[in-house]
Amino acid sequence: MLKPLLLLLVLAGAHSAPLGDLYLPVDDVEILTIENFKKYVENSTSAWLVEFYASWCGYCQRFAPPWKKFATETAPWRDMVRVGVLECSDEINTPICREFGIVKYPTVRYFHENYHFGGGDFGVVVPREFPVTVDAIKKNVIERFMTELSEGRGVYPNLLPYLHSNLEPFFDEENDDIFYGFLVIEEDNYLGGEVALDLHKTPNITIRHALYNNTNLVKNLKIEKFPTLVIIDRNNNSQIITENIEHKKELKSTIVNFLEKEGVKIIEYTPDKKGHLSQDPDPKQHSRALLRQKIKKMGDAVFQMDLETALRYALEREVATSRVIKGDQLVALKAFLSVIKKYFPFGYNSTSFITDLTNLTSSDEVQGVQIQVLVKQAEENGMFSTPQRFLGCQGSANRFRGYPCSLWRLFHYLTVNSVLLNVSNRKANPVEVLSSMHGYIKHFFSCSHCSEHFQKMAAERNLTSVSSLEESVLWLWEAHNVVNKRLKGDTTEDPEYPKEQFPTRVRCPECYQEDGSWKKKEVFKYLKRMYGRYSVRYVGSDTKVLFPGLDR
Repeated sequence: MLKPLLLLLVLAGAHSAPLGDLYLPVDDVEILTIENFKKYVENSTSAWLVEFYASWCGYCQRFAPPWKKFATETAPWRDMVRVGVLECSDEINTPICREFGIVKYPTVRYFHENYHFGGGDFGVVVPREFPVTVDAIKKNVIERFMTELSEGRGVYPNLLPYLHSNLEPFFDEENDDIFYGFLVIEEDNYLGGEVALDLHKTPNITIRHALYNNTNLVKNLKIEKFPTLVIIDRNNNSQIITENIEHKKELKSTIVNFLEKEGVKIIEYTPDKKGHLSQDPDPKQHSRALLRQKIKKMGDAVFQMDLETALRYALEREVATSRVIKGDQLVALKAFLSVIKKYFPFGYNSTSFITDLTNLTSSDEVQGVQIQVLVKQAEENGMFSTPQRFLGCQGSANRFRGYPCSLWRLFHYLTVNSVLLNVSNRKANPVEVLSSMHGYIKHFFSCSHCSEHFQKMAAERNLTSVSSLEESVLWLWEAHNVVNKRLKGDTTEDPEYPKEQFPTRVRCPECYQEDGSWKKKEVFKYLKRMYGRYSVRYVGSDTKVLFPGLDR
């Protein structure tokens, strides 16, 4: 009969690592997969803006709300450019993400209209800023449109800045059916471009923008305030408006009101609204909640399932997404595999897997797909003792905890076991595990903002100065608590697992001084107990894979 915790695990059907819940069919973005990506994007009459993301990535979680809002607010542009998303952390999409060289998340690529795959064209990266806002996204996207127009592509209205010093040549490049012109003289926020895109279907008008640094135009029109709207007709009659046009809504309303008085019919492209899909209740949801509560009561327990899932995810969904691994990236991979080979809790039958990986990286370069093939073969040959699921790191929703949680635990485990297995080795490198972690996160960890944060922290906290194996354990512990403090209360925080300084006073009262400061020697003892090789829990593991001799 199954033990209660194992039975819950079976009933819950714990998610494989991880499936996305950042975007849903009811959102205004197109959800792309390997099955429909090429069908939709190739030979499309419209351009595409596609975000490649991972649902566990904290920056992707922050990026999702403004990206969805951007898609909603730019619905009138949808006949010219469509907004999509593709989740690279879904295993089925790994080949397309590798093909397009997506190794950092989120990555936004622009694919022009009539785009064709092949020939080394993988789209153009659209910059994204942090903190991300809808206005920043719009600005970067409109700049991309302007570049397209300047290079002879794009199905957009004329978004290039008006460069003349007066209004006389305004209609020279326009068709004869253009009766009214609107010139927005502004700084660099592209209000004029936004309104031009919104109203691009309205006949008989053109909307242009000029920048405030067109000093001759500004001087000739005696403009002192930005933005300013100049309305012009074919008879060179003009009207200058400076009030109540600071925002797109006000500017657009002013233009629309003028056109309606002139009898011009306003036409905006309005795509069909997506209907809300009815969602059947998940029959396993209750079991998953019960499982989380059971696991939570076990405190800081470390599970073999989380360690194995972290390793497989790292190799399959991050390392294997690189088309070619060479140079510094290959050096980082070798260092990572070296500490995995030494300290990871493989089963006795799994040594051939890590040996094959090590032998593969002995050449000057490695194809990412070769890594994926070896991991798949190991799966098929039963070299892992668990399904690829999160257990102790399972969050209350798919976007929470998961892979980042398991990767932290993996490296804590490696630092602690480097201490335990090198007791008599005075030549052991004190920064061996930390350096491999730094190299891995720099070259492979796909959450770009997270990677930058860790590299900065490693420099500020002087990772290379660590002088003992014990100090390496404490360095990583302190670094983890720095991250916990920074992310406490953040939108990426799982409400069921708030960020705390660990170990908590409840879990390790002896780790605290009376004034609340740390007793580092006690913390070190606690970490050794928690992450030691013989403390790992095997819930959901096939122990015959780990210890094949025990069943004889």
